[in-house]
Amino acid sequence: MSESEFKIDLRTGNQFWTPKGLGALGMDPYRAIAELVANSLDWRIESKDDINQLINIYIGKGFINVMDNGVGMSEKELQNAIQVSVANDTIRKSLRIRKGMFGMGMKVACLTLGWKIKIHTRSINEKGTEHYLEIDTRKLDNNDNDKSSYRNNIVGINQKITMKSPLGEWTSGTSIRVEDLTHKSINAIFLRDSLQEIFNPEIGYEKIKISVIDVELDKTYECKKTEVAIIDGSKINLDDYNLFVKDDETGKKTQIKGWIGLLKVAGAGSGKWGLHLFKNNQVIERYHQLPIKLGGLMTKNPHPTLARTYGEIHIDMCKPSFHKVGFDYSTNSWHEVQKLLEPHIGKIMDAALTYKAKDNQKKEQAIKSIQKHKKATKKAIAKVKGKKEKELDKPENAITLSDGQWFIIVEPIFENLNDTDKNKPWTYHFREKSKELAIIINKQSAVYQNYLSNESDETLELITNWAISECLMLLLISHFDFLLADALNFRNQQLAVLYKSEEE
Repeated sequence: MSESEFKIDLRTGNQFWTPKGLGALGMDPYRAIAELVANSLDWRIESKDDINQLINIYIGKGFINVMDNGVGMSEKELQNAIQVSVANDTIRKSLRIRKGMFGMGMKVACLTLGWKIKIHTRSINEKGTEHYLEIDTRKLDNNDNDKSSYRNNIVGINQKITMKSPLGEWTSGTSIRVEDLTHKSINAIFLRDSLQEIFNPEIGYEKIKISVIDVELDKTYECKKTEVAIIDGSKINLDDYNLFVKDDETGKKTQIKGWIGLLKVAGAGSGKWGLHLFKNNQVIERYHQLPIKLGGLMTKNPHPTLARTYGEIHIDMCKPSFHKVGFDYSTNSWHEVQKLLEPHIGKIMDAALTYKAKDNQKKEQAIKSIQKHKKATKKAIAKVKGKKEKELDKPENAITLSDGQWFIIVEPIFENLNDTDKNKPWTYHFREKSKELAIIINKQSAVYQNYLSNESDETLELITNWAISECLMLLLISHFDFLLADALNFRNQQLAVLYKSEEE
């Protein structure tokens, strides 16, 4: 293809689209880079065995470059991306729950960082085409006629893919380079540490590689999953307590997840204590220490004696503030979260106040108070569950757990799975309402095709029992919070019962 141009309409006055306008809205440079990383995560390619999501942040003399090998942008999507208050969800379906939520993130982030922006992007839906856009906002810095003329004549370029592009051999992805920086000293190690905190869940649980490259020093700092040292016996797992809150926007009840506990090393000197508050696996507030009376979640005013208090809490139902540097404390969902978390956070803060590192009696007293709280909460939940269980008649073939919960395994079915799961030998669904474990054996899989080659009843029975065995164990771990060893033991006991009844 030959090069062609496309017109850009910023839809704003001159100075608004500069570091003095959008770039002056209070986002610090590290948070701005994190916003660009969040955009890359929003539009990454769905996970495949042979694809890792790569996000590289280059820090050089006078420039910052954030690159990813995600889905990239078409010409129309690129135009949409740089317009104010327009999100690309309007022209393409979002791949997942988004971290960028206001149609402003990329613009504000870039203009927080500097005056000149260069974007290279290749859409996963186009072959052999790269779109390039350069905007020098110095030329928009006042309202005289020359500046207006520049704004009205900004164009992008459609061009063939070349190895000279910063995207190199990537078939899709986006490179955003900011020059003429407003912040002259970005520390690569500090940036790496900041990104590790903000995106810790996704770095830990998904195939994502985020690297910070210091170009001047020729050093690469890879973001890794970080673990926080917690005092044994002090952790309260909020997932166990079935704390559901209605989302203000969707109306859907969503569970509060995460944990709270006591730090082994108090953060009084560093200030690194409090609650990390997440939405959609991204930290919105770090080291939240605000007390309830001021709108926060903490039951006490911040004080060095409470500096062992720590937690990572996922409140996906709550609405963040405009630049995702905090939550909107005025919403109904936030007030409900406050109410549900108050007894648990209060217990951890009380224990932090009691705990004394050099006093074994105080240490033991603090841990015992947490354990007592956990037992009392579990007992109260069990009573509620017990009442609900009585509402349903338990069938004779039900598998019953030690806490009274139960479910049944329905006869496995054989059918083709969708494209996403077509290579899996089987999958399962747990129907909460009917308490049924439904197992689907994939007729397209190599395992099932092996049965077709000889049509042996014994082979079919082996496949079926194998599927039941694996799906039962996965259900125990994912839905009923069994440890792996406990799930294995329980599964083996149940299979022995099932096979014995079949023989009889």
